[in-house]
Amino acid sequence: MSYAEIMNIDMTHALKNRTWWWWWWIFFFRNPENPQRTKQMVVLWGTRNCKKLLVNDHSWERKSDAKMDGRKATAYGLTACWYFDGTRMIDPVFIDDGPLATQWGEDERELSLVSDSKYVFGGKGNSNWVKIERPDARIEIELRPWTEHLSRIVRTGKEYFLHLAYSMHKIRGSRATGTVRIGESSEEVEGTAYFQKVRINSPTTPWYWGIFHSENGSYIDYFMPHFGPPMFRRTEKHSSKLDWGERMLSKGWQFYDAKTEVLRRVKNIRMRKRYENDLPVFTLTGDDGRARFEMEMTSYARAYWRIQQPLLRIFNTVLYYNEYPTNVTRFLFESDKERITLEDLGPVVGNCEHSWGIV
Repeated sequence: MSYAEIMNIDMTHALKNRTWWWWWWIFFFRNPENPQRTKQMVVLWGTRNCKKLLVNDHSWERKSDAKMDGRKATAYGLTACWYFDGTRMIDPVFIDDGPLATQWGEDERELSLVSDSKYVFGGKGNSNWVKIERPDARIEIELRPWTEHLSRIVRTGKEYFLHLAYSMHKIRGSRATGTVRIGESSEEVEGTAYFQKVRINSPTTPWYWGIFHSENGSYIDYFMPHFGPPMFRRTEKHSSKLDWGERMLSKGWQFYDAKTEVLRRVKNIRMRKRYENDLPVFTLTGDDGRARFEMEMTSYARAYWRIQQPLLRIFNTVLYYNEYPTNVTRFLFESDKERITLEDLGPVVGNCEHSWGIV
């Protein structure tokens, strides 16, 4: 895998009005004043081959088509950010749009969106950086390799039928340091980060997804796209009579144990959830006959994007893309040869996504 695959805008078999390209970083910054409330930030760039979108209250209209030209790509894009500062959720920090451009060489790359402000993700060698310059915000983050396993680019994805598919390019863990200024408040930050480029070549249906880092370099993720009654939910409320009947399109969980440097995967997994103080507690279990696991993930904040797209000029499809800063509050992995608990991993922080609707 290479950064060329991350930076390009692959239009092969693109589905009219329904293909996304997203690039985003999620940052987990230490919070010395309250270690149980890790600061988190998402910075996202994206484009879609539809005519119009409404993201929260921000209207986006595609002003140019995506194009590839050698080692360069251009499109009309959108960028957005939210930040949990350890006490409060700032959602959004910004939503903006403008010309989006990527370029890459043998050792360097850059993705930028420029309007009256500037939003850039770039890198050289095995290091990356994010730089946001706005009148009301300035974000500068340096990203360095963490471990060999977490810092390399990996690709995952699935094709269902007739080119309906998704693909992801991930950097599962980097060390992050930098400065975040929002309004008049500025702070030095330090922690870890995860990167993902996503291409979705189909109608976007609901999903569960999560990613977690432990201090010792262990890593967990899962992904469970699905269809069913939740596709017809049309409000941001957690309580819904349509919150049932999920039919999984695929499902998978993986756990990398830094102590043994072994990657374990389980595909037979099940998600349950309950709500405490209007925030979800997710419980994920799995058993493939050789190994079993159970993990509980307790959220402490929420951000969401409400994404609407016109359909037939009289109706908007809508997707609620929810993200929850989360602590792992219970963990057990067992096989015939080993037993690993939360005490073995130490504190595990991450983010759970749960979306509903369709767009």
